[in-house]
Amino acid sequence: AAAVLVLAVGTAGATGILRSAAEVFSPLFGGAPAQTEIIDKIGYPVGASDTDNGVTVTADAILFDGYNYLISYTLEKEDGSAFDCTKNPDTGLLNVYWNRADSNIGLNAQGAIGSSYFYDENPNDNAIQYVETMSYTDAVTTGGTAKIMLGDLTAVTDNGAETKTIADGTWHLKFKLEADNSAVELPAGQSIQVGGKTATINKVLLSPIGYNFVYTVDGKAPFENAESGQEPASHRDTWDAFSAKLLINKKDGTVIDVPGNGSSMDLHDGKTVCTRQGTFDTILPLDEVASVTIGDTTIPVK
Repeated sequence: AAAVLVLAVGTAGATGILRSAAEVFSPLFGGAPAQTEIIDKIGYPVGASDTDNGVTVTADAILFDGYNYLISYTLEKEDGSAFDCTKNPDTGLLNVYWNRADSNIGLNAQGAIGSSYFYDENPNDNAIQYVETMSYTDAVTTGGTAKIMLGDLTAVTDNGAETKTIADGTWHLKFKLEADNSAVELPAGQSIQVGGKTATINKVLLSPIGYNFVYTVDGKAPFENAESGQEPASHRDTWDAFSAKLLINKKDGTVIDVPGNGSSMDLHDGKTVCTRQGTFDTILPLDEVASVTIGDTTIPVK
């Protein structure tokens, strides 16, 4: 795995204390030695921070593989008090979100799909943590400045019935992103069957933090015009008809069913290009992976 080099550039004259990527991400992923070793290879500290209205937001570290990234942040109040928010009893995550947010990681990035969440690493201190993930259809062209804007931290109260702003302000963070693609590309070009139609595998990329699979189906995916913002049942049927089975097969016999929440379909020359991309909820050592299955074809990981 090639390393990522991130040079931190603080904004508003504020620069956070540098923490190693392993220190930041290992507790999040369980802290196993094999995972920590991978984090050290593909992750780097950032340390860029900004302060507004008595709250400091710091981008602590990033994991990046060329197509997918995870950034972990720390939020801390200068007066030492705790943030006025609660945990979701089902997930253990904090019931908060940014009312405004925008991220620009790398240059010319296309097809972004991501997610984010807040958690409290240490309930005994006055800080909380925020994790943002993003996956792109194409490789990110690095060399530019990553720019992030976060605004108005908002808490959900009364079982989701109401919201309130618990940190009013706007935080601007930026840092230089230099990275090599550390994802492993497997052989492509195989013919598979998807929903009774012939398809061709275009791209199979796998890394310890995420994946990027692309295949093209011979046939145009039919999509009706949706009314009132509601997805008609025919759309769901179309997704099912053009969704190939995607599995990651580990050497110990464990099979990971790749989730379908990071999917897109694009029509091109009467065919449908299907992209599946996303990040894992744990670190996946590639030396533990035996193969990847797409549709009815299994591709070994060498």
